[in-house]
Amino acid sequence: MVRAKSFPRGGFTLVELLVVIGIIAVLIGLILPAIQKVREANNRMVCGSHLRQLGQAAHHYHNDHNRLPPGYLGPSLARQTDYPNHFHEGQWIGHFPLLLPYLERDSVFRQLRVDFNPRSVTRLPWFWKPGPVSHQENYTAGMTQIRLFRCPSAPNYDPEVGSSRAGRGTILGMHVFNSRKYGAFTDGWVDDYVRAAKYRFLAKTNFMGVAGCGTGNHPYFNQFAGVYTNRVQLTLGQITVRDGTSNTLMYGEAGATKAWGGGSETSDICWMAGGGLGTYHGLQRARDGSLTAFSSWHSSGVQFCFADGSVRTVRYGDTVWEGGTVPPKKPDWLLLQRLGGWRDGAASDTSLLLD
Repeated sequence: MVRAKSFPRGGFTLVELLVVIGIIAVLIGLILPAIQKVREANNRMVCGSHLRQLGQAAHHYHNDHNRLPPGYLGPSLARQTDYPNHFHEGQWIGHFPLLLPYLERDSVFRQLRVDFNPRSVTRLPWFWKPGPVSHQENYTAGMTQIRLFRCPSAPNYDPEVGSSRAGRGTILGMHVFNSRKYGAFTDGWVDDYVRAAKYRFLAKTNFMGVAGCGTGNHPYFNQFAGVYTNRVQLTLGQITVRDGTSNTLMYGEAGATKAWGGGSETSDICWMAGGGLGTYHGLQRARDGSLTAFSSWHSSGVQFCFADGSVRTVRYGDTVWEGGTVPPKKPDWLLLQRLGGWRDGAASDTSLLLD
């Protein structure tokens, strides 16, 4: 009888298995950063493309109306520095809705019931009807998600519904102005998620038009008025003969950051309020930034569409400022205000913030 020859059973020893696992872990550690860099590069490219499309839409609007859209319809020009009394008037709506027909979203635009005449100052903002009660037609339109208004790198925070702290909610309208009393200043309508649950579902924007230091009566800040200020409609020709379209910011990244005045990262800006945002607070990293400042989730800086339609990254630099009536003595901050304004007329070396 022939006995079958036996062979040792194959397999890994515990040591060999641990070595293989270690090698795989090292490979994953090497590959993941590369994948993240590729993903971020793609997100930055998509973000820049969205900004470019916003700029093109504004140019198409200009071709049809011989001027750019008004930055936003806040209080009347006569009362725009009368804080806080100016909350008693104005549509408080941005100009992004006016760009919808140029972004192939005509159906959403037709749902709106808003007086967009910049010379008309209504008694109630876009989100109220007489009463005040909710303006359901406008809310329905404002809940429409529009991909072009979002940066893919920005997180989509869920509303914080368990807090009683006001301020964590949706920005419904913003106003940037300057005055002798307040300096450069931003205010607006914001309803917290707790008391007004319907605001949680308004669609967000990660982009805003550039208001610079707004308009008003402050002898210093008023020179840095941006393209998109309250009820003002500029022509590209006006920008060209003053600072030049290639040196003037038009749209930039913002939103998806801290609550109004601080707090947890649960606040946002609805695209119906997409109009003008100030540059005077500087450029901030979104994780630690403020809703009242231009900010980005990209590491290299904040992307902007300039008035000539080009998209470039503006480095963060030393531009952050808390605000006040006396401007900071920071070359980077000053350069940002000159880029944000369209009529200061000062030639600057942009290499501090631009490549």
